[in-house]
Order: sequence, then structure tokens, then C-alpha cells
Amino acid sequence: MLRHIPLAAAAGLTLLAGCNLHGEADLRASLGQYFTLGDTLSFESKMTCTAAVFRAALNDVKPEMPLATTSADAQELFRATGKAALRADGQTPHDLTDEMLTTEDGAFGRQALAAAALVGKCLSEADSQDFRRALTRPGATIAYDTGVGGVMILDPVERKLFFAAGDPL
Repeated sequence: MLRHIPLAAAAGLTLLAGCNLHGEADLRASLGQYFTLGDTLSFESKMTCTAAVFRAALNDVKPEMPLATTSADAQELFRATGKAALRADGQTPHDLTDEMLTTEDGAFGRQALAAAALVGKCLSEADSQDFRRALTRPGATIAYDTGVGGVMILDPVERKLFFAAGDPL
């Protein structure tokens, strides 16, 4: 009986190693509720992170994702629904995240920051540069959904939707 344990453990590790944080089809379906997606431009998912870039067919957020124009409103929506998007003219997602982190309840900002910080292993160099540009683009939209477990950045200039998620296993 004891000599079967190493085989069972090896089989379990093999199965676990094949697990990804997100599947592409499931992620597209989830994000498609909130954004009008075009082609998948890149997708990488591992056990501890997922990075995806989609062409944004439209630069709008669908009604299924509550959209706010102030950090305070976004925090309130996030507390109430577990998801929220935030777009403020002239402000970048980076600025908005910083603003939310300094509020009494910075849950939206903390979740977004954690997802972006832990995605590194899944981002290619080119996607990483584009993601940073989107984070610092005035008028871009930042969104987070606890059900999907990741941050979304909609870049209105490049017409790309970035998704980043990380799990600190």
C-alpha cells in the first residue's frame, strides 16, 4: 500500500501543475458581459496568474458592470456589488487607484493593485509595456470584479482591454 502513495502524489502534482488560474473561453465569456470584445490578442494563464489582451470592439462598459465617475462612487458600488468600473476624464487608472487606496475603505484599490502586481509572470514584455501605458492613459477605464478575480483596464486610444489577475500561492 505504501509504495502506491508516491505514484498517487506524482499523479496529483501532475494534475495540479496543469491547472491554470483562468481558461480563455471562460474568461472571454465573463468579460464579454461587461465589454464588447473583438479578437483575443494574447492570453497566458498559469497557476498563479492570468494576463489577457483583447481588442475592444467598443470603448464602452456594458450596463452589467456598474460604472462610476468618482472614486467614492466606485468604492460604494464595489462594496454593494463586488464589482465596479471607474472612468474619470483627465485621470489615469493609476491615479484613480492611488486615490482609492487613500480612502477609508480602499477595497477596490487594494484588489486592483494586488491583481496588477501579481500578474508579472504571465505578461510578455510587449504586453507589459502596453499594460503600463494603459494604466497611465488619461480617460482609460479601470474595473474589478471579485467573481472574475482580476483587474480590467480599457484603453480607449489603443482600443484594447487588458485583464490581469494574480494569486499569491
